[in-house]
Amino acid sequence: MQCAILTIGTELLEGSVIDSNSSFIGKELSFLGLRPSIAYKVGDNKSHIVASMQELANKYDLIFVTGGIGPTFDDITAECLSIASGYELELNNQAYDHIKAQLSKHNVEITEYHKHQAMLPKGSILFHNELGTALGFGHYVNNSFFICMPGVPYEMYKMFSEEVVPYIKQHYHIKDIYTNDIHIACIAESEVDKVIRSLNIPPTIDCIINAGKSEVVIKLRGVAKEYIDNLSSTIAGYFPNNFIGYNTNISQSFIQILQQYNKTVSTAESCTGGLIGKTITDISGASSVYYGSIICYDNSIKQNVLSVDSTLLEKYGAVSYEVAKSMAENICKKMNTSIGISTTGIAGPLGAVTNKPVGTVFIGISDGINTQVIKKHFQGNRELIRLRATNFALFVATRFIMGGYNA
Repeated sequence: MQCAILTIGTELLEGSVIDSNSSFIGKELSFLGLRPSIAYKVGDNKSHIVASMQELANKYDLIFVTGGIGPTFDDITAECLSIASGYELELNNQAYDHIKAQLSKHNVEITEYHKHQAMLPKGSILFHNELGTALGFGHYVNNSFFICMPGVPYEMYKMFSEEVVPYIKQHYHIKDIYTNDIHIACIAESEVDKVIRSLNIPPTIDCIINAGKSEVVIKLRGVAKEYIDNLSSTIAGYFPNNFIGYNTNISQSFIQILQQYNKTVSTAESCTGGLIGKTITDISGASSVYYGSIICYDNSIKQNVLSVDSTLLEKYGAVSYEVAKSMAENICKKMNTSIGISTTGIAGPLGAVTNKPVGTVFIGISDGINTQVIKKHFQGNRELIRLRATNFALFVATRFIMGGYNA
């Protein structure tokens, strides 16, 4: 079955809103054994939307559409689908009742404009939306089925998972696909690629390599569960010092290891500016292991709040082995946690000094008795350097808890 994605909204084209919907749909479809062949992005222009719908209808069986189904003047997806399908618009009473019920909860007055949102192509199939006013709807254009959903990501995600996926499973022949994601940290994508090539994975197994910020993910998809499990173990075995886990990223793995070893953690962040703390607290359950952070961006905070000796700052500079060591040890003591993590570095684009170029970061890990400091040089712009330093710090801390990090 051939699938496509159509995201609608001028804001997507001008870059004021990032299209996360296409990524979500593509990922979720992979679990159903489906893979979109193409993703279109089109602005709020009637002729462009209709032309895109008609072109996609000539080639694909299922087209997933997001955006343009609200109450405002530029929400014209339903009108465009009406033109493309040849089915006239009509007031859908079920959709209108839903809109009125949702708005009444917030004491919003119903106006004639709200009827615009309930005008759908005649014969549309509806998909419930408990988070907003816009019901999803589906309709055929020739032999292609269009499923139209909200552009608001959190509304679309829930509708897709709870309404659209069950509909697809019920009305289309879908194979049960087994998936496994192998997460490898702090290694070049080319090294992983070399191993994958040597394994001669059969074409019946989909294998995708995604490289991110200090992490490489090998995605395996297929119907042969036992084979994929054995293959996953084989791949992980090639990277004993870099393997994070299956279907878990660096931060999730870090939280799991802290819980498993009954450890707590605190952070002292300079160049990462609280990003490590944010990454940890993004994970549900982090409150059981994470106490807090001191963001000591300025040297006065390192000295007066974190109690880093002024002589270390004067002699070695803030970006140094000695200061990172003191930061990690002191945060561990002040927060009374099992583990302390510190970062101090030069994220750029300014700040480079002799022997310390942009991207230089010192990362300290301490348990109050033993302390390890690693000097790294990260490539990329300011954002990437901070992200890579954050992920590397969590990976190193994980290994430290498990018995030590080998550089």
